[in-house]
Amino acid sequence: MDKKGTTLAVIAIIISIAALMMGGKTNATGSIGSSVYNKVVSSGTIRACYTAFPPALIKDPNTGKLSGIFFETLNKAAQNMGLKIDWSIEVGWGDAIEALNSGKCDIVGSDSWSNSTRGKSAEFIQPVYYSAINAYVRANDNRFDNNVLVANNADYKLATLDGETSQAIAAQNFPNAKTVQLPQLSDVSQLFVNVADGKADMTFQDTATANQYMKSNPGKIKNVSTKKPIVVYGDVMMVKKGEFVFKSAIDNAIIELLNNGYIDGVINRYESGGIYRVATPYVISQ
Repeated sequence: MDKKGTTLAVIAIIISIAALMMGGKTNATGSIGSSVYNKVVSSGTIRACYTAFPPALIKDPNTGKLSGIFFETLNKAAQNMGLKIDWSIEVGWGDAIEALNSGKCDIVGSDSWSNSTRGKSAEFIQPVYYSAINAYVRANDNRFDNNVLVANNADYKLATLDGETSQAIAAQNFPNAKTVQLPQLSDVSQLFVNVADGKADMTFQDTATANQYMKSNPGKIKNVSTKKPIVVYGDVMMVKKGEFVFKSAIDNAIIELLNNGYIDGVINRYESGGIYRVATPYVISQ
């Protein structure tokens, strides 16, 4: 290689190193110098997006006041960290991760289920609890009593909600069935209404949400996956993909609340049945 070629090669190496160094400072890899964590600590505030989904996150339709298991849990976690929460941004199921990526919020502080589709694009916080997702049909419909997979057929319609887990379950477990899809800002209870009214044959939802609907609407729907849930998911908050420093800080705060019994107490105030609690990682000697 001649002198000119050597010089160009050296310049190329220097440019490559500089680019890598700049990338380390500007991308969302969780490094303290560029992370959401650093912004949160500097401002003292965590900006939380949320989607109303009782009992995890409840929004009063008249006053707009928020409450619920996840609302109280994240507020307490932030308080213990010397921070506060700004709950000013409501999002739809399909918009939540985009809100993280665009910097609209630092955390999705309401309940999400930790499925593989979301896991490609976001980091999951330590589960607050777990949910069994079951299949629900009209109360007088006996076609699926012995095998819910009968619904994996083009003759049947599944009620789903855009961007929500019912949509993922339908696509992954019942790909041959048709879907009746609701817009992402629809109330989840509308899934059960579509089944009860005959617009769809089946839908998928967690036990707690279904129990609330059945309590208010007795004799309308029933669970046909009583022997085994369709899936079980962790109920989690989400942060931007790669924000491991911020994730670690929130994980530690949630684990503290689990281990000291705070979250059990919150669940006791809101639970309507169907929540699987996180087991403690220790045993008290007798």
